[in-house]
Amino acid sequence: MSLRLIIIINTGSREGRNAPPHDFRTMSRLGRNDPCDCGSGRKYKKCCQPLDTGRKTRSQVASSSLTLRDKNIALLSAMDEIFGLGRPWNKVKDGMTDAQIREFYSFIAQLWPIDADPQHTMPAPDSTLKALYLGENEPEAMLHNVFRFCLYADQIILVNPFENPNLIAEEFNPLHRPGEWKLQTIRLVYHLMLLTPWIAAGLVVLLPDPGDFIRQLRVETWNLAAKRLEGVELSAEDLDKSTMKQRTRDTFLLAPRSYLERMTREATPGISDEEVRKVLNYLEETRANNPFLPNVTLDRMPAQVMAARMGANLEMGMYICQATGAFPYTNVRFRWKEILGATEKLDATAQVWSPLTNAFQKLTFKFLDNVDSKFACSIRQEGRLEGFRSYMRKLWNTVGGEPDPFKSESLARDFRDELSQAFSQAQSEWEAIDRELLKWAVPTLGGAIASGAFSLALPAAGFAVAGIGEIIQAEMKRREFRRKVPMSVFIDLQRR
Repeated sequence: MSLRLIIIINTGSREGRNAPPHDFRTMSRLGRNDPCDCGSGRKYKKCCQPLDTGRKTRSQVASSSLTLRDKNIALLSAMDEIFGLGRPWNKVKDGMTDAQIREFYSFIAQLWPIDADPQHTMPAPDSTLKALYLGENEPEAMLHNVFRFCLYADQIILVNPFENPNLIAEEFNPLHRPGEWKLQTIRLVYHLMLLTPWIAAGLVVLLPDPGDFIRQLRVETWNLAAKRLEGVELSAEDLDKSTMKQRTRDTFLLAPRSYLERMTREATPGISDEEVRKVLNYLEETRANNPFLPNVTLDRMPAQVMAARMGANLEMGMYICQATGAFPYTNVRFRWKEILGATEKLDATAQVWSPLTNAFQKLTFKFLDNVDSKFACSIRQEGRLEGFRSYMRKLWNTVGGEPDPFKSESLARDFRDELSQAFSQAQSEWEAIDRELLKWAVPTLGGAIASGAFSLALPAAGFAVAGIGEIIQAEMKRREFRRKVPMSVFIDLQRR
């Protein structure tokens, strides 16, 4: 039994670019009833024939998908086809094969070649209210970073929640070692399934880390982050709230029954055989019902890769915001502290927006909570809270347009006064949403609507990370950038 805990580092170096060509397997000449040559022991028609049949078409789709929107849709389509997502999820995850895993990552490698034009990988700045999530980019966190904020932004941007095989050394590459990526791929497919209705509707956009294609950008942002974080340590509270902590606990459920029995007896001396049996049955049932775990133990699997993702570091996040015209938001306290730390020293005009930010602090906002992904998406598509989004859009375009400092104070008061009306209208719409919850028969265990703070930060000079300005100046020749990131948002459900 072994679990390989690996932090995937996309170096962009030549050593990480030795993945095999995307056509990893040529079209098989096996008969439909012959044993599949992938080693699964199943008949070819029940195993890899569908993958072989669709490979050429998928390859053509990958090479012809040039825009970010096309790539997002192509990814979802290939995932559905490769894993057969029309079945119950338990059958998908328990039936996931090495061949499927390799095929999926092969498609990703084709979809995002390392020589892709960076200008095609990010949407350009416009008047749309775009929000970039900076926090744990994990399936468990979708409830917290997409569903909860979906009604307060036009579009949410997420950095791709998967690894690009073109940038991974052979020793860890899913094209070479697909069996070691089973746990990670189960999580990824479930993650993308949750996001499917949102991506299809254009409400969520997945984009790659720009450093995947611009090595110098990656190195410079890493170096800036390393210097900024010297001596900084995460608090016990930050670590306790991390999804990685629960993921590590869940791996205990993958232990063989004999190991679980031994640990149970050691933990509870004198426990009866019947009580041990009940404990083991409970643990096995819990494993079978966990959407992120295969119903098989680690002693029957190769070593497994576990990769954790935070989307992007602060430096790259600010780069993406300025390149796409988005503002950063988070529900992770230490990341919020990082964002607030990216402000220039206070000057005479630094507090001009205080009347508005203080007004936000005094209000208790509502957010969707414990709801189905499709329901949350339908609520958003119906245009709920459009009035408040319109208010936020107007605010965003105003602060992003570098208003006259001498008029900023009066603008702040005007927006503060408008906030009262926009918030009151939103509260009325939440009552309608509550009625919709009943129509959908949405489970209300723990509550389908949560309350908390919508903390707004509007530094007069905007947010700026030391060194990023120089990087952006060099890149300005290639594309349009916003000159600053004037706004950020923190969602805090602890303050209720």
